[in-house]
Amino acid sequence: MAQTTSVKNAYMLLFASQIVNIGFGLLAIFITLLADEINLRPLEIGIVISIFAVSRAISAAIVPAISDKTGRRIILIGALFTYSISTALLGIARSFESLLILRIIEGAAAGTAFPTAEALLVDSVSIEERGAWMGKYFTTFSFGFIIGPALGGLLFTFGKDILNLNILTAFIVPFAFTGFLGLMATIFIILFVNDVVVEKPANYLSDRSTTGFNVVTPYMSSFILVGIISGFAIGLVIPIFTLYMTDVFSLDEGTIGFVFTISGSAALLVNYPAGRLSDKINRMNIVIIGMIFAGLGFIGVAISTSLIMVIVFFIFRQMAFQAYLPAYRAFQADKIPPMIRGRIMGRIQSSFNVGSVLGPLVGAGIYEFYTNKTVWIIIDQFTFFGGGVPFLIAGCFGIVQVFIAFYIRRRESEKSISLGISS
Repeated sequence: MAQTTSVKNAYMLLFASQIVNIGFGLLAIFITLLADEINLRPLEIGIVISIFAVSRAISAAIVPAISDKTGRRIILIGALFTYSISTALLGIARSFESLLILRIIEGAAAGTAFPTAEALLVDSVSIEERGAWMGKYFTTFSFGFIIGPALGGLLFTFGKDILNLNILTAFIVPFAFTGFLGLMATIFIILFVNDVVVEKPANYLSDRSTTGFNVVTPYMSSFILVGIISGFAIGLVIPIFTLYMTDVFSLDEGTIGFVFTISGSAALLVNYPAGRLSDKINRMNIVIIGMIFAGLGFIGVAISTSLIMVIVFFIFRQMAFQAYLPAYRAFQADKIPPMIRGRIMGRIQSSFNVGSVLGPLVGAGIYEFYTNKTVWIIIDQFTFFGGGVPFLIAGCFGIVQVFIAFYIRRRESEKSISLGISS
C-alpha cells in the first residue's frame, strides 16, 4: 500500500481550495482595473499581469519539492498565509513598483500553494478514486471563476456606493476580502488538514550521496511538453478574447462577463462526471477525446462569422478542456511516485505557467497584425475575421497535444501487453 487513504483530509482540502479559488476568480479582472485606475501605461499593466505568471512558474518549479521532505501541510500553510497578506496589500498599492513587488510575492505563493495542495490531495485518496477527486478539485476552480468576478463587482459597488468611498479607495474592499478568504483557508488547513504518511516505493533509495534519486516518472518529458503547449495556447487567446468580442461583435463588458459565466457554468457540469468516468475506463482515452474537441473548439471560434457561433464554440471548447483535465491530472498522479510528488507536480505546473507567459505576448502581436484584415483558409470563398487567427493557431497547438497523448497511450498499451506476456 503506497499511501494511507484519508477521505476526510481530501474533503477538507477541497473546502479550503474552494475558498481560495473564489478569491482567485475575484482578482481576475480587478488587477487590470486597479492598474488602469492608477494610470499605469499599457506596457506597465502588461508587466504587472505577466510577472505573476513568471513568479508562479519559478516558485512552482522549486518550492513544492521541499514538501516531499518536510511534509506538505507546513508548506501549504506558509504559502496560503503569504498569498492572503500580499493580496490584501494589493488594494492599497498606488504605484507600478508596489504592484510589481506584491504581484511577485503573490505569484510565488500561488505557485507554491496549488501544486502542494494537489499533491496532498492525491496523497489522501486511493488510486481507484483519483479521477473523481481530481474532478471535484477542478470543480472548485470552475465555481470560483463563476462566483468570484460577480462577488468582486458587488464588493466594489458596496465600497463605492454604500460606504461612499472614492473609486480608488473602493478597490481596497474586494482585495481585502480576497485576503480574508486566503486567511480563512490558512486557518482551516491548520485546524483540519493533516499530512498523509506515504511509504517509500521499493526503488527509492534514501542515500542520495551514493546512489542518487532512482525514482523516475514515466513520460516526464511528455508532461512538460504538453504543459508548455497548453499554457501557450490558452495564453495566446484568453487575454485577447475580450478585445475580439468588442472589436468584431461590439459587445460590452457586461455581456462578455456573461459569456464567461455561462462557459464556466457549463464546464462545472463536466469536471466531476468526466473524472469519475476515468476511474472506470482508460484515462488516456478520455484525454485524447477531450483534447481533440478542445482544439476544434478554438478553431471553431477562429472561423466563426457570427456571435452565436463564437459563443457556442467557446463554451464547447471550455467544456471539452474541463472534461479531460481531471483525467489527465489523475493519470499524471498515477505515474508520479509519492516521495517526489511535490517536486514533479510543481515542475509540470511550472511548464504550464511558462507557456502562459509567452502566449499573451505572441497572441497580442498576431492580433494587432490581423485584427483589421479578412483572411481565408484554402479557398478564398471561405473568409473569416482576422482577429480569429490567434484562436486558429491555439486550436492547432491543441491538436498537437493529441499526438503526444496518442504516444503515451501506445506506450501504455505496449507495457500492458508486455506484462501480460511475462505473467
